[in-house]
Amino acid sequence: MKLLALVIAVLVIATVVTLSAMEDPGYVLMARGPWSAEMALTVFIPLALLAFLAFALVLYATIRLLRIPRDVQRWRTRRQARRGRDSLLKGMTYLAEGSWVEAEAALLAGMRHSDAALLNCLGAAFAAQGQGNVEKRDEYLAQAQQLAPQAGFAIGMTQAVLQQLNQQVELALATLTELRGQHPHHKQLLKLLAQVARELRDWPGVIDLMSELRKNQVMSAQDLDALEVQAHRELLTLSLPAGSGDVLRQAWKAVPKHLRKHPVLVAPYARQLILQGEHGEAEIVLRDTIETEWNETLVELFGRLRPAQAGEAVELAETWASSHPDNARAQLTAARLAAAAAQKDKARGYYERCVALRGPIDAYRELGALLEDLGEREKASEFYRRGLEAYSDEARKPGGRARPILQRIAQ
Repeated sequence: MKLLALVIAVLVIATVVTLSAMEDPGYVLMARGPWSAEMALTVFIPLALLAFLAFALVLYATIRLLRIPRDVQRWRTRRQARRGRDSLLKGMTYLAEGSWVEAEAALLAGMRHSDAALLNCLGAAFAAQGQGNVEKRDEYLAQAQQLAPQAGFAIGMTQAVLQQLNQQVELALATLTELRGQHPHHKQLLKLLAQVARELRDWPGVIDLMSELRKNQVMSAQDLDALEVQAHRELLTLSLPAGSGDVLRQAWKAVPKHLRKHPVLVAPYARQLILQGEHGEAEIVLRDTIETEWNETLVELFGRLRPAQAGEAVELAETWASSHPDNARAQLTAARLAAAAAQKDKARGYYERCVALRGPIDAYRELGALLEDLGEREKASEFYRRGLEAYSDEARKPGGRARPILQRIAQ
């Protein structure tokens, strides 16, 4: 519609101009010295337009000829950049597929003319490590540092990740520690530090990181709690020589107050206290925690105590046994404390209930020893035999815990 209107407008203007020229064609005179030229205006105007058009074409052609070297250079640059991007895309695709050799070749081919050469270097470092060539990996990382020194932190993080993946955990820790001086609150850096410290079993290091991990919300609260509990638990389960009670208490003081009733932490602490001969302190810790939250592991540990008030401890254990009649560990604890208090008949009853509930294998051995003390050797032999059978059944189970028989049955 617009084109039709334009055509009509041109025709109307041409008609008007033609009619005007027919009535008065005009007159143009050009003179220079002895020379002069004259013509009708209607002839001069088309000639002038043609001359202007010819001049413009000659000028345009001249300019284009002069610009040919520059245009060719621009075209080559654009073509090389396009090839560089294609090589980068192809290299990253191979990298994602795990085709390390092809990835390295593609990334190196496009590195020279790539407008993202840093990515080519980092990708080539991943590909080199995938082939097990650590020296080449480090060369590519050094090259990346030269190409983009302003991206030193990104390159350092990549280096730390590669070192961790290659089981060079100590080197990864050193790299991350250096980077932390530049970016102390970077979330991913802190997360990697926690992972590396965990792999190195550097539990004091993990504990030192906890405040920063929580402040910067590096992980979910649930994961942070689990990590903190694991770190303190591992410290509390370290083997300690006799007479290390003060060291053990210092480790317990380092545990946050809100975790000091956590059964996973109370159990190793109480176990260590018992090994150190600190039965009184272990009794207090276990009693307070069990009163807060019933836990059969802690109850069984309570049965390993040798409390000063043996009768009171037996009464407490009997209370637990009666309130949890189907819990074998509660019966075992009552049996052990009664046996330690020389209440053999009472201990025998609880041992028999524990065995009837298919409790821990140690119960068979301890009941057998008690029956031997009572002069009932045949029954003692029967429970030793049943203990061996229970041990064999447990050893045959997938993932079953199998201790040496001499330790668990015949000791």
